[in-house]
Amino acid sequence: MICRMKSKRQLKAEQRFVEAVTDFVVGVGARPGTFYDYELDTPAGLLHLSVHDGWVATRFDDVALGNKFSESCGRSSNPYSGKWNSHYADMVDVKVILADLGYWFGLLMAWERTS
Repeated sequence: MICRMKSKRQLKAEQRFVEAVTDFVVGVGARPGTFYDYELDTPAGLLHLSVHDGWVATRFDDVALGNKFSESCGRSSNPYSGKWNSHYADMVDVKVILADLGYWFGLLMAWERTS
């Protein structure tokens, strides 16, 4: 297996991603968590969040309710674990990523559950 060192440019892009996405999740109301780095109260229950290089790990605490929301929005979470992760390619601009996250979190926070 060949391991390549990351370029300074790639490391800087990853740092920008982590900083921008962390600012985003804190801006929508996430607070420090215990299971993941952050947690956010949502209409679909508690959502656990961690920001990594190029992706955001999320998991609904209430798996059934998280699945109900995620199926309604067309981007299903894992029906067994409640994971609802977002992965991004290196070449995607952070502004596009923030717009994408804004769209999905906007749907989540505006969701009205029915029985």
